[in-house]
Parts: sequence; C-alpha cells; structure tokens
Amino acid sequence: MLPRRLHPRTLAHAPELATLVGLEKLLFLATRVLLAEHATLSQQPPVASRGEPATLREGRRVLCRIKTLQQALRRYQHAALDALAPPPADDEELPF
Repeated sequence: MLPRRLHPRTLAHAPELATLVGLEKLLFLATRVLLAEHATLSQQPPVASRGEPATLREGRRVLCRIKTLQQALRRYQHAALDALAPPPADDEELPF
C-alpha cells in the first residue's frame, strides 16, 4: 500500500501513482461492500455450497481477483518508487 500522501514531486515523475491510489481505495471499498452483502464470504476458507446464489459465487470470484490485483498494484508501486530513488553511491566514494 502506498503512503497516505504522495509528495507532489513524486507525482510529477510518476503520475500514474495517483490513479493507482484511487484504484486501491475503490478495491478496498468493493471488498467491504461485498463482505457486508455476503457475510459468508469472510469465512476462511470460503465455504461454497451447491445451492448458493450466483451473486455469492461471483462475489467470491471478485474477491479473489481483487486480492490478486491488489498484490500486482503493490508490486508496481514499489517498482515505480524504486525507479525514482536516487542510485546508490559507489563503494569507491566511501571515506574509509
């Protein structure tokens, strides 16, 4: 998860991070809404039954994909921030 606030200079160099923060918030909200609507989705492991409504089955699939997308977003965000970090100093420049 990204920091609560991104520095304007960071956004100037990687503006896509602003959209990804918004997407992260929407995925969080979608998860909460699905869990509120279908409380059984919070059971670990998820319990599926033959007679379950299609909305419950599809809700389970959506939650699974949300988790996968959140992981991909975190990896991208870390990669983007790492790319903006200054390069490490050469060992030859150490004072000892």
